[in-house]
Amino acid sequence: MQIIIEILVAAWHFLLDAGIYILFGILVAGLLKTFLDPATVARHLGRGRFLPVIKAALFGIPIPL
Repeated sequence: MQIIIEILVAAWHFLLDAGIYILFGILVAGLLKTFLDPATVARHLGRGRFLPVIKAALFGIPIPL
């Protein structure tokens, strides 16, 4: 039983540490949804195999930083 409590406490501490980044990600996603046209995003990330993946990775790199 003690191991389960330790796991839950560790998960809670992890959630507390990651919470600010989760909120920041939600804020950025909301701003992108508000100010970017979905057709523009689909045009840049919707066609092809490799270039959209590279673009998405480059756009996603700064979010955890």
